[in-house]
Amino acid sequence: MSLFINRTEELEFLESEYSRDSSSLVVIYGRKRVGKTELVLKFKAGKPSVYYLSQKLDLEHQVEDFLEKTSEQLGIYQPKITKWDAALKFIAQQTSEKPVIIIDEVPYLIEGNKASMSAFQAAWDMYLKDANVMLILLGSSIGMMENEVLGYKSPLYGRRNGQIKVEPLKFIHMAQFFPAKDPEELVRIYGCLGGVPAYLNKFEKDLSFMENVDKNILHRATFLYDEAIFLLKEELREPTKYELILEAISEGKTRVSEISQRTYIPVNNIPKYLRVLIGLGFISKEWPVVLKGTRNIKTGSIYTISDKFMKFWYTYIYPSRSLMEVNRNMISTRINDSYNRYLGQVFEDISRQYLIDLNNSDRLPFAFERIGRQWGTVPGQQNNKKTYEIDLVALNERSKDMLFVECEWKTLTSKDVTKIVRDLREKSSYVNWYNEERNEHFAVIAKSIENKDKLKDKGLMLFDMDDILFRDDR
Repeated sequence: MSLFINRTEELEFLESEYSRDSSSLVVIYGRKRVGKTELVLKFKAGKPSVYYLSQKLDLEHQVEDFLEKTSEQLGIYQPKITKWDAALKFIAQQTSEKPVIIIDEVPYLIEGNKASMSAFQAAWDMYLKDANVMLILLGSSIGMMENEVLGYKSPLYGRRNGQIKVEPLKFIHMAQFFPAKDPEELVRIYGCLGGVPAYLNKFEKDLSFMENVDKNILHRATFLYDEAIFLLKEELREPTKYELILEAISEGKTRVSEISQRTYIPVNNIPKYLRVLIGLGFISKEWPVVLKGTRNIKTGSIYTISDKFMKFWYTYIYPSRSLMEVNRNMISTRINDSYNRYLGQVFEDISRQYLIDLNNSDRLPFAFERIGRQWGTVPGQQNNKKTYEIDLVALNERSKDMLFVECEWKTLTSKDVTKIVRDLREKSSYVNWYNEERNEHFAVIAKSIENKDKLKDKGLMLFDMDDILFRDDR
């Protein structure tokens, strides 16, 4: 049975829009499988509504297909209409109550005909905005939705009442999918599938993480086996170069020059592929947190795979596909041997989520304005060869407060904590940010910390999985 978890805020917003005494246009977007369609289907239950999954057709056939599907849902004869404005007007008139018109995968309409959004603008301006209807537009191509539907150059710009970017679920929600799993097993699952509901629903609750991987990812007939390639092929005409780039980034090639050298794609061509992958929500561009928002933002950027399933797939499955037929157990062994190290960066993201939750509930010494990784060169070194990296840094520009955080996916002793804090203090001295004015804070987040309460009495900020999972604001 599929679970529908933690979309309360989104549902409340949709209900508030529906309760208006006037028309409402809402845009919903996010990566595939994240639960957009499930969200609107749950919302429309009990309301007069139609749902249409777009097709890549020319404009006239788009309208014909829309009317065929929606007329069937309403139990009426399909009219002979060839324009979007007339088609939407006709459907909106088929009920005495306020109708909900849902059009899914709007990017398919745009790919089929670039004039689609202009046709929707005409329909909205000429009739729908005064007809007391709710029009919901959905899409999985994040870049296309942001540019072609939400962007200021879009014909629909300025007409929407609101937008929802449906994000993958946070780590804290994993326990709702797998209530019997221990914290470490939840991290293992999250590191593989992320917070994508469609993937989480594929894992069986009575199987261990590796048993689920063997059964639900490493078998060719399963949904998840080819999912990463399927996503690329569905969105891109020539996915091969994108596959090479994702593999390179998964190997730690995070800068444009490194990606070019690894893939043999000319360095000047790399940025356009990276922009597409960012638009699909698979990768992200990062800067040292103290540079973000400054004039130096163009320097020092790197690219990382932000989608956890794609990262797992391109780290473990893509390079080993030739082994699938001859010795699948070798892939399982490779995952088992290195997965604990792999989870280090996953745990950094879990820690970031936890700190944001603490920040939102005013449970930190100061309210931070941004948080992220920090890296750079150690001052005073010849040729800038020695570098440093800090897992997480959170800061507040106005109060000049700065929190330095080390994340460790292992059990720490008191001695370990003392050394980590000492090293963290040293690395903090390399960060050039209001050096003489800032107020410094230090924290360690780990899988578990021995004698945590005693160490806290010494003024240290310490958190572990017990704090992350078993807290009041869940």
